[in-house]
Amino acid sequence: MVQDEVLSLFPIPVLVCQYPDSFDDEWDFIRKLDYCDVKLRTKNTFILEHPKLSKIREFIDIKIKKFTREIMLSYNKLDITQSWVNKSGKGASHHDHIHSNSIVSGVWYPHAIDNMPPINFYNKIDKNISLQYGSRNNFNSSTFFIPPMKGDLILFPSDLSHGVPENKSDEDRYSLSFNTWVKGDLGEIDSLNYLPSSFHHTNS
Repeated sequence: MVQDEVLSLFPIPVLVCQYPDSFDDEWDFIRKLDYCDVKLRTKNTFILEHPKLSKIREFIDIKIKKFTREIMLSYNKLDITQSWVNKSGKGASHHDHIHSNSIVSGVWYPHAIDNMPPINFYNKIDKNISLQYGSRNNFNSSTFFIPPMKGDLILFPSDLSHGVPENKSDEDRYSLSFNTWVKGDLGEIDSLNYLPSSFHHTNS
């Protein structure tokens, strides 16, 4: 008898990995950074270029390469563009958003406690009909949340909507975020979507 087959079409990859070494010095450096009063982020928005975070940067670069080559099966190289640290005190939250002008984005947690708010990811496809569900899975869920764990790195496509609910703890929530862009050409000539890294238009 032929078995029924369930296909998972167009899944969205999210990679979670743990930093393998201690990072007490890096965490001490992050806590002492200058933060904007209103936007709750570091004044330096290229923070991963600082020598104090070189080991963290190297780890992230390795995982970006894994995400690109082994999961997306792309030979493009992605470089980190901007990077910053978010600091959210009690009562603070982060609205649902995507990261524009980026391909893969990520967040690394230098610190976390049990009751810190998670990062919430939202389904791109809006469902206009809501059925009654006995339980949730990848096919019927509209939200997926990942609690922050100390040392965790989360990589995801930059156009995947995400946000952070209210921090109800008495401790600040820290997260190091970053964006990436392609080093080199985009697209394929045969697919008529080729975009060279240096584009020159010639009138004829």
